[in-house]
Amino acid sequence: MRTAKIINDNIKKISDTNTLLDMLLEFEGVLDNLELYAYKNWNKGEVVSGPKLGRFFIEVALMYPEKDMPDPDAITRLRKNDCEVKMYKDQLEMPRKIKSMDDTEVKVRGDKPRRVAKKQSENIWVVEVRMPRRFVDEFNKDQIDAAEDGYVDMEQVQGANDQSLGQPDAMPQVDPMAPGLEEPGQL
Repeated sequence: MRTAKIINDNIKKISDTNTLLDMLLEFEGVLDNLELYAYKNWNKGEVVSGPKLGRFFIEVALMYPEKDMPDPDAITRLRKNDCEVKMYKDQLEMPRKIKSMDDTEVKVRGDKPRRVAKKQSENIWVVEVRMPRRFVDEFNKDQIDAAEDGYVDMEQVQGANDQSLGQPDAMPQVDPMAPGLEEPGQL
């Protein structure tokens, strides 16, 4: 049985840890690249546990309301891509929406009694995906190099502009015999 508190604690842990959030975003990107969201209801999943990082795998559990069961055909696509997948029914225990005093109960914590919402259970589907880490850990060196080459240091550009403000039409003076410059006619 899943509880709303455990799910909320997991979400807080993910949002407090940039590494887990990045890994979860990469996980979601892999699902998108596998075109899983083309299958019915796969876009309605909510993370209930994970990402749990292992040496070779990343594990994430997704929850779906009972009426929005994800299309099981998508599991075949995941398995063809070396993912291990389990899908099963479970219960989600969560506080009731309080509309009247009948929706509350008295709990004693220490010496003080207090009113809290009664619990209710609803049926859910849980899909546990165990994906090889090679899908989420790979970075293409060419893409990183291209991103670095595309970076423009605005401080250097501004500094060059400031130096040429005194001489608007002047070209920078270059010593033709400076090391690193080729002599005319040489390639």
